[in-house]
Amino acid sequence: IADVAAPSISELDRTIDVIGDVDGVEKTQSSVILSTRFQR
Repeated sequence: IADVAAPSISELDRTIDVIGDVDGVEKTQSSVILSTRFQR
């Protein structure tokens, strides 16, 4: 599992491509979290 922060969707896409090219990585799955809400 990797937690990645990217300044744009295109940069996230490039980062996922780099991760996918690593030997031993069979597949990638990503979820985009636009905001996190929590109660205080």
